[in-house]
Amino acid sequence: MHHIRDCLPDLKTRVNVMVSQFQSLLSSYGEDIGDRSQMLLQIITKFASAYCNTIEGTARNIETTELCGGARICYIFHETFGKTLDSIHPLAGLTKRDVLTAIRNATGPRPALFVPEVSFELLVKRQIRRLEEPSLRCVELVHEEMQSIIQHCGTESQQEMMRFPKLHEKIIDVVTQLLRRRLPTTNQMVENLVAIELAYINTKHPDFHKEAALVPSLLDTAADEEVIDYRSQGNRRITNHLNTEDKRQAPRNRVGEGTPENTPLVVADGGGDGVHTPMEPSTPTHYPQGSGDYRSINVDAPHVPSGRKLTEKEQKECAVIERLIKSYFYIVRKSIQDSVPKAVMHFLVNYVKDNLQSELVTHLYKSDAADELLNESEHIAQRRRESSDMLKALQKANLIISEIRETQLW
Repeated sequence: MHHIRDCLPDLKTRVNVMVSQFQSLLSSYGEDIGDRSQMLLQIITKFASAYCNTIEGTARNIETTELCGGARICYIFHETFGKTLDSIHPLAGLTKRDVLTAIRNATGPRPALFVPEVSFELLVKRQIRRLEEPSLRCVELVHEEMQSIIQHCGTESQQEMMRFPKLHEKIIDVVTQLLRRRLPTTNQMVENLVAIELAYINTKHPDFHKEAALVPSLLDTAADEEVIDYRSQGNRRITNHLNTEDKRQAPRNRVGEGTPENTPLVVADGGGDGVHTPMEPSTPTHYPQGSGDYRSINVDAPHVPSGRKLTEKEQKECAVIERLIKSYFYIVRKSIQDSVPKAVMHFLVNYVKDNLQSELVTHLYKSDAADELLNESEHIAQRRRESSDMLKALQKANLIISEIRETQLW
């Protein structure tokens, strides 16, 4: 009796600890289903809320091992997509012979006094089209992340998904179909953003107009005023100052000051005393593709006749067109870099957030399939029964120990 008296306190403590453990375990398996329709609506609401919270970054259980949800989408916009666009050189895929060929094709049978504006438009549109593929890839990456968010909707939702596997499959199917329906719409909008830029080359853009105003003065400089340092990362432009006095370049005149507003792009003057380095036909200048280049661009048309060097006039014409292409390309790239994430957010991310719960209610709650969807996993049902039986046994043991302690043992 003394031995029993000494062991009872410890035994009582152990039983109480086990009771607490099995109560938590039983709670995690969920209670028996009462009103199936009500329970189904609760699960749908909880899942939709957890999905949106993961995107907004307000989920209770925040992932600490990797980026997910809204943080991952932000990374795609500003790191993956942004840096890809930055890596695309504005003259990638063009050679000086491509530029000169475009100029000649735009002049027709007559020797031109001016470098035709249509050659600039032709070439700059060719470069702008390079922005479409990385933009569509951005949409694809965000779509993939929206799909994977289903797996990051909180432990509570995940436990219920394990408990009702058929419901889990159906929820994944509804979210997948919703995302799939929004993908063509979002892609179309992104394609339209690039098509809009191609539809109208705005040479009156404030940033570009300043560059265009300098065109006449460029003809007074040497043809190789600018060279590209292909060895430096990022394709930075370096200037080879052949003349130490930089005053030969005209100032950035405003309209009505020095340079008329409607000054033609280039006066193709064959003269000039600038020093230049002729380019051999066998070694045409190629601009670097950059890590963001997704496809090579080939020009099949014949170029400058082989066997001769480019004249000073031709090099000057090419230099001016290249400078204008770079200036306008940077303007368009900046616009696309800003507008594509906004389009993806509006047509894909926010649309799914705003319509997810109504989609789930329409396809699940109103489908009169609550009985089938809430069929429990046999594994979960068996574990609940075992935990319930164990909890009852522990509660009975606790009661017996209490009765013994109330009896005088000495």
